[in-house]
Amino acid sequence: RLELELQTLPFFVHEYVQKKSIVPYSVTTLYEYSKEFRRFFDWLKHESLIFSDTASITLEEMNHLTYEDVELYKGYLLSSPRLGTSSDGRLRSHVSIQRSITALKSLFQFLATQTENQDGKPYIQQNIMLKIDNVKTGRTLQDRSRAIEKKILIGDESLEFIEFIDTSYENLLTSHQAKYAFKRNKTRDLAIIALFLGTGIRLSELVNMNVSDLDISNMEATVIRKGGFKDTTMISSVFMEYISEYAKERHTLYHPERTQKSLFLSLYRGKAQQIDQSTVEKLVAKYSSAFKTRITPHKLRHTVGTQLYKKTNSLLTVSHQLGQTGTSATALYTHLVDEEKREAINDLWTN
Repeated sequence: RLELELQTLPFFVHEYVQKKSIVPYSVTTLYEYSKEFRRFFDWLKHESLIFSDTASITLEEMNHLTYEDVELYKGYLLSSPRLGTSSDGRLRSHVSIQRSITALKSLFQFLATQTENQDGKPYIQQNIMLKIDNVKTGRTLQDRSRAIEKKILIGDESLEFIEFIDTSYENLLTSHQAKYAFKRNKTRDLAIIALFLGTGIRLSELVNMNVSDLDISNMEATVIRKGGFKDTTMISSVFMEYISEYAKERHTLYHPERTQKSLFLSLYRGKAQQIDQSTVEKLVAKYSSAFKTRITPHKLRHTVGTQLYKKTNSLLTVSHQLGQTGTSATALYTHLVDEEKREAINDLWTN
């Protein structure tokens, strides 16, 4: 998908992607950024701020862009409805608009500081994105945490969730075909949920794991974090039984070729292949909808972060476990109200 996207983009974006593919961005991030670049260039052409086709935009045209041009684009994102999605007609979320701004800031920073033309000068002489403010969400951490709290597993619900899949989910299925499909992948699916809940790793980190990345004896998993760096994360002993069971049965269940090193597999036309992200998203949605409410792998990550903060009261511990480079992203968990805080507020004015 990234390669197809690049076919529509100018040469300097190709250089950007080549540079950033080494450090620090994942292919998924570069693909999302490339779509943002195309959207920006298409808008410039529509507004007659450039006249070249998107793939042929020149550095001269880039140098003629002004701060006001980008501010207009930002205003366009804030006021125009989304198209081509299930939420047609709604305004874009502040999060998606900020992603556009972040992508453009990264590109302009590259063009202004990490490139060199024949005269030994950067591709663009002025980084106009430095003057562009980020988009504020308009929501406090506490407000965001409340929304998240409704879509994560609280307390013992994580254990109840995986127990539900193991012992009760099959009873909800009415067709023989659905029961067969569930039984065929049950061991794998339980291991996937267990690894999410036992580590807090990201979806991309899980699907890209190899068999050698799982250290059962030490209860650890090696993953490639955002930014491309390798990290080893601990696995909660509570969930190791499900993970160990899958590791033992992986070959019997999917009969992979010797060259197939991916830890989690699926069958396509009878052949084992690396499981893809959409398959994992669908199975998490399927089981969670039947259990409580539809959630995503990222909400399972929030579940782990929330529970770990409640147990340790340490943002540093949470950030290390989740593979974050700082504690700012984990500050959200300090605003998730646990049962003890609720009881304290309820009893605040009683004798």
